[in-house]
Amino acid sequence: MFQSRLPQGATLLGVTLSSDKTRLSAMTGDRTAHPLLITLANIDSTVRSSISSHAFSLLALLPVPKFVGVKKGLHGVLENRLTHSCLDFITHPLKVTSQHGAWFSDYAGQIRFCFTPLVAYIVDTPEATALTGVAGKTSHLTTATYKEFGDPFQHPPRTADSILTSLQTLASRFSPSDVAAYTKNAKIMFRLNGVDRPFWRDWYRPDGTLADPCQIFPIEILHHLHKSFWDHDVKWVIRAVGDSELDLRFSLIQPRSGYRHFPSGISSLKQVTGREHRDIQRYVLALIPDDVDEGFVLCIRALLDLRYLSQLNQLTTHDLNAIADALDLFHSYKHNILDLHLRVGKGGPLDHFQIPKLELFQSIVSCIQWSGALPQWSADTTERLHVVYIKTPRENTNGHNYPPQICRNLDRQEKCRYFDLATRLGEVIAAEPNPAGDAEDPDWIFDARTNGDGDWKSEFPDIVGAFDPSRTVVDLFTVAAASQSKPDPPPFPRTFATPTTAFHLNNRANLSRSTLDELSGQYGIPDLLRATRDFFSHFLHDQMTHAIAGKRGPTWDISIPFQYVRVWHSVRVQTHSQLGSGITSPQKLFASPPSEEWPTGRCDTAMFAQDAINGPHRPSLGLEGTLLRRFQRCLY
Repeated sequence: MFQSRLPQGATLLGVTLSSDKTRLSAMTGDRTAHPLLITLANIDSTVRSSISSHAFSLLALLPVPKFVGVKKGLHGVLENRLTHSCLDFITHPLKVTSQHGAWFSDYAGQIRFCFTPLVAYIVDTPEATALTGVAGKTSHLTTATYKEFGDPFQHPPRTADSILTSLQTLASRFSPSDVAAYTKNAKIMFRLNGVDRPFWRDWYRPDGTLADPCQIFPIEILHHLHKSFWDHDVKWVIRAVGDSELDLRFSLIQPRSGYRHFPSGISSLKQVTGREHRDIQRYVLALIPDDVDEGFVLCIRALLDLRYLSQLNQLTTHDLNAIADALDLFHSYKHNILDLHLRVGKGGPLDHFQIPKLELFQSIVSCIQWSGALPQWSADTTERLHVVYIKTPRENTNGHNYPPQICRNLDRQEKCRYFDLATRLGEVIAAEPNPAGDAEDPDWIFDARTNGDGDWKSEFPDIVGAFDPSRTVVDLFTVAAASQSKPDPPPFPRTFATPTTAFHLNNRANLSRSTLDELSGQYGIPDLLRATRDFFSHFLHDQMTHAIAGKRGPTWDISIPFQYVRVWHSVRVQTHSQLGSGITSPQKLFASPPSEEWPTGRCDTAMFAQDAINGPHRPSLGLEGTLLRRFQRCLY
């Protein structure tokens, strides 16, 4: 959008900021830090979201002041003004560069003319409100106030021009130095929070326009979507179903590898993280009884659909329309929540939906259209970086005047990391001299090994090891293909794949020598022998894969070509990603027989493609073309 308006050859560096307070002390001390992080939107979102990539840098530690001799009601206003003043000072070079440009040296030593507009600022709702400059109970993305949070339509977006015009009008009548009077009238007249000089007021884009708050503060998945689910949706479900009944239903869910299990239910949970929010969302809709009001169930389903669709990494116009339709469906049936008295406050049942995060849902589509997919703006990464950049380095300080010690610790880590990277790169270049003898081309080594396709990570494992984590996702499809391409492939490979799914078995089977009759009784599958015979009858007759489901077909007079089988109680399964190119992380499926701990066995539920050969390379949305079955055994 702005690239066409830049000078020829200029580079656009989209600045992304993030800030959030984090507590350093436990129980005593009352120590709090307010880190300000910076990264570039030019970096691929998958790289930025990886902690080990170090794509974020600690830009500053914002002050966390304590005021003495000042009315308590003014503490928040003064702190907000101080935060904006610090941000104004820290980001001043970026503002100048954003408007006029500046010369920077890239990693190869080449000089580039760059511009640094503010693209996004990742924060939670309270801090977004403070940084925008609006008062509490007011949307920072639209002009809606708390009485309009439940409206079924999007209010006009909050623009920089409207806020600055209000501040000019306010300053002409009240002096900003009179903090009490200025703040009081700012809230009454314009629903502003008393900050007279917001830090973004002069951060102009290369085209001379200001970035609007509705554009630079994107919807944040962790707080705006998952946290709102726990704060509201879960509370409604608990009241509709009953805490004891819902806890019982959660406790009966079979544990699954990689997912949180809730043996005591969820109604009494206190400290809940984003991972628990996500896991509860996977179960809650299916655990609502049939006797619960249908309109209420539609509300929960609509909000879940909205959250799932909003987390897609790639979206089409159809997906955006589906998000809008899900929100419209909720507003069509939300009266059922009030009719059932499920929305309750401190004083009893409420008759309104004055929920700030509910109003933010109206801006999801417009936010995606302006800023791109929402997962790249999630605070999951920045919250984790508080540990890496603040809490862990603080443990290496003497506990007094820790900010400079933290910065010194991080600076030394960064120098060591860059030295390691430089030496590894130097070793690679020294071992493979430039055949063309072009010393002025710094990229020749990457072009020589990757043929210019940009996939250099697989060719430079030593260099990647300086930044990327040592543990990577195993590509079972590649392992299976390599196993079959050997001159003497194993007759029974432990890793094998179909066009859509790859499987991996442990080196040792749980049962290495069992007959079908023994397994039939042990697993409680009386027709195992008959189903196996039916399968081999079709396979040996036409050499085509035949589904082990549905009505039994004709059985030819054959005998099963084996006597004993090996059995695994678990198998790792991997599929292609539905969100573009790539693969998913392997998922373990359990198929354990009945035991004292599991009287009915531990059998995970999975969906299988009915036509894996002629079907699509990736599964389609919904359940079309799939078969839902319990995974009860893995025979070989």
